[in-house]
Amino acid sequence: MISPIYAVSDIQISPSNPKVGDTVVLTGTANPNEAINCQAWFEVNPIISPPYYGYLMNSVEIPSSPNNFKVVAENVNKVYVSVKMGIWITKSATANSDGVAIVSQSNVPVGTYDIKIGGTIKDPSKPVKLKIIASTTIKADENGNFKYSYKANNIPEGTVVHLNIGGVSKDVLIEGDIPTPPAEENTPIIEDKNTMTNQTVNLDKEPPKITILSPSKRDYNISKVYFDVIVEDESGYMVKFYLNGNNLDYNESNNHYTGVLNLKEGKNTFEIIAKDEYNNKNRKILYLNYYKPKNQKNENTVDDKSADIASSQNNTSEKIVNNKKIIHIQNNNNSKQENIVYGTIIKHVGNATLIISDGTKISVVGDIQIKEVVLPNITLTYYITPENAEFKPPLTLKVKIKPSQNKEIKVLYYDNKLKSWKALSYTVDEKSNIIIKINKSGYYAIKENEINVNENKKELLHIQIIGFIKAIVSVVINLIKP
Repeated sequence: MISPIYAVSDIQISPSNPKVGDTVVLTGTANPNEAINCQAWFEVNPIISPPYYGYLMNSVEIPSSPNNFKVVAENVNKVYVSVKMGIWITKSATANSDGVAIVSQSNVPVGTYDIKIGGTIKDPSKPVKLKIIASTTIKADENGNFKYSYKANNIPEGTVVHLNIGGVSKDVLIEGDIPTPPAEENTPIIEDKNTMTNQTVNLDKEPPKITILSPSKRDYNISKVYFDVIVEDESGYMVKFYLNGNNLDYNESNNHYTGVLNLKEGKNTFEIIAKDEYNNKNRKILYLNYYKPKNQKNENTVDDKSADIASSQNNTSEKIVNNKKIIHIQNNNNSKQENIVYGTIIKHVGNATLIISDGTKISVVGDIQIKEVVLPNITLTYYITPENAEFKPPLTLKVKIKPSQNKEIKVLYYDNKLKSWKALSYTVDEKSNIIIKINKSGYYAIKENEINVNENKKELLHIQIIGFIKAIVSVVINLIKP
């Protein structure tokens, strides 16, 4: 690539796959003695505890003048940026109506500084994003050769650094120490902590699968509707059925459950909860509307035929797992071109809850499933299927993390195209659960990192504050307030 503004070309990056802590060096050619503008920017996800957010960057190297350092904060009311230059110097900015606040400083003296960023959140239901932008000017030598370098010691793993060298753009992904996830067909080996040996066993980490054959529609003009449900799991499980919060009786045969729904006029809630012996839980909710017809003469004599219709539109196959007959259903309704979820589904796996909204569109054929996977150097990892799927609207993954006052949370997604992990935005609810919006299937990881703080900050960290996020954010906010 050749810059249309400068005569910049032949840019080389070393190392080609940089990791956190590496010094990334870019070399290239330009006109002899040409001054070249260089810019690097990246986006980070701050620590959040509504209504506050905060972010620490230690030992940040600022190049020689001319230079510019800028912070762009999104979804905020205000942003404070403090730089330790012997004493803490703070600049602040109030956000515009879109929740964007910008702090910029030119010609910062060359040196290494600690930087703190923080403020208050505009909308806690949306993630806060911080864009860090640094620019400087370098000069080619008499032969037209130039070199530009930056340290990745303050750039989190999974972050894409966007570079512009004299008009030539390059993107560099900062990698970490998380290994490539296993292939889909490989069953993860999970240590059984309930045993006193060093043996490893395959534990069931997937919730039971619920397939509703009927009811197959939402609106009815009869009050008596039959349900037909299949529940599958490779371990023992229990299942319960509720209509408007009341327990339902049912008949069961080989994981096949049938019964009757006596609908009330208006909106009705049909709920199925299945929980296996490893405490993995699946919950599915259907909303059924009963409109009383004007002529009720034949109401009690008309049976709902949705189960027969649904069965005729599906092929079933059987297999034996752990001496239990498992029935699999394949939807062959070719008139339905889109794969759409019928009913709200809530799946519980370990510390995670996956919420699938009624009407969610899946870009490929298959049911949405979640399982927990064990990876080295990671706290929690979840694999969501079907493979290569996109979800509209996004799924919601809620993960409960044990509070820790000296760690920060990073959320990562494994990008199959890049063959690397990428950082994702997230939010935190009032119970300190991590909330992640899932747009694509694949691997999602949550990693806890030790926060590198100096001694005076460590003293503040030992103050008794509830919640790992509140503890760290309080330190940041207290330090940066003027």
